[in-house]
Amino acid sequence: MDVGVYKISDVTNEFIVEKIKAHESFTLECEEFDRYSKTLSWLEKEIESQGMSVRIYMRARRLSVGGIGGVFTTGATAVSLAAATGAIAVGLAAGVGIAAHNLMTLNPDYEIGKHPLGSTLYVDYKK
Repeated sequence: MDVGVYKISDVTNEFIVEKIKAHESFTLECEEFDRYSKTLSWLEKEIESQGMSVRIYMRARRLSVGGIGGVFTTGATAVSLAAATGAIAVGLAAGVGIAAHNLMTLNPDYEIGKHPLGSTLYVDYKK
């Protein structure tokens, strides 16, 4: 399936609403972070106003646990052990939060993948 990629400055709200009503997947590129945040909030509300469920997730969430491996290679000092323990605790807490969020939004109509570094929103129809 071909997914359209649109710059947020080139499309109207009505255009996006029509995509949602037609159950289409699409990608929005937001040039400014401020506009990215507002668009994400608006998209969530608009999808829900159409009677559909939505799950928002971070597409690059694996980056948050990527630094743990480097802690173990620095040597078995008290400092690195404490850092490793802290990193594991943060990773576990994040995992519990993600699992709870996934249960609350089980089988959504739409998923919105956030990619804040590129200011891109991936809006995927799932059903």
